[in-house]
Amino acid sequence: MTLRTPSAALCAASLLVAVPAFAQQPSQALKEIPADKARLAGTMTVDYNSRLARPSTGTDIYEIGDLAVADLMILKGQVQRTPGKSLTYSVKFDVVNPSNPSQIAREVAILRGDLPIDNNGRYTPDAGRLRLDIVKGNQTTSAVGGAIQGRNVTRWWEVGEQFRKAQKEADKVYSRYVDGKVVSIQVKNPDPLRFERAQLPSGPFSFLPEVRVSGNLDYDYELGNWLTDQNGVTFTYTVADRSITDRVGGSIRYVEEEGSFTDKAGKKKPYTGYYEYNLRWNEQAVQNDQSFFDASAAQAQADAFFSNADQTKPGLYGRVYYNDSEDGCKRVKGEDGKFSCVGPTRSEITYDLKAEKLTYAQLSNWVKLELLILGPLTDE
Repeated sequence: MTLRTPSAALCAASLLVAVPAFAQQPSQALKEIPADKARLAGTMTVDYNSRLARPSTGTDIYEIGDLAVADLMILKGQVQRTPGKSLTYSVKFDVVNPSNPSQIAREVAILRGDLPIDNNGRYTPDAGRLRLDIVKGNQTTSAVGGAIQGRNVTRWWEVGEQFRKAQKEADKVYSRYVDGKVVSIQVKNPDPLRFERAQLPSGPFSFLPEVRVSGNLDYDYELGNWLTDQNGVTFTYTVADRSITDRVGGSIRYVEEEGSFTDKAGKKKPYTGYYEYNLRWNEQAVQNDQSFFDASAAQAQADAFFSNADQTKPGLYGRVYYNDSEDGCKRVKGEDGKFSCVGPTRSEITYDLKAEKLTYAQLSNWVKLELLILGPLTDE
């Protein structure tokens, strides 16, 4: 809702003062998001200029359009990505008045700076001064730090080669509890996206602290899924002198199929595939000695492992829809001698995720992390 009337403008101005005052209540970070507000919804479009056959800048453009994070904040802006080199951020944060959600203060904070990628595929935010700046109210700056070791392959036309290598290399078993039983799947040589004490910035409310992230998101080339192992992805932070560690486990499963869905405005939209989120917070971890892959029951185990039938546990569930097009794409010759696109040249993405029994800090932490790994998450 755009604040245009004089009275609304006064409300917005008062909200800028109220944000720091409210932020003195750190318990808000640990408050469970009300069920009717616990959504992550919005849109993003990606123009993959690096995949165009015609001359172009070679810079991929991610345009975020009003991505609403519960009743907390709204993200919008742009990320420019030069594959294999860097990402440049200009993402603005609107904040919602917690005592009156109809009041929104616009562009209170901005995530800006560069996220360079070195020759080994390692993301180094310190080198690009990537940070979250609070530009209204009490102005502060919080840096993004640490490092993220990117996946080995970032170009579509290398995926086939990588999968062939994976078939000859080590397997990894992933396990989780389903209905009290351990179920396991096996992935051939997964490619890890590794968080090396990555530091997420505080803000835009001061009750949202800096966070350290460790662990892996592993990519499965065969099926296009993202998985966590038994260690999960851990978020460590402090609220009011209380040290907290959240362990996120589960999967983001890719489904390649065509269909349509109804967006939050009631409009029917097409999709060419979607990611299905089944991420759990602080779920009981399976010990390594309990993990066992039974090849004779592989399909049944996979169905159980990826099942999202139980959405009562604390977690993030739902779908992120993709509508891909390949107009004007570069083409490469496959093993069959035929030429095919290196990948979509444009993706229209719609988020429709539900946060179940998560706190404001937990959902905010995950959203900030996803912003840093936009490239790998949207490559396939």
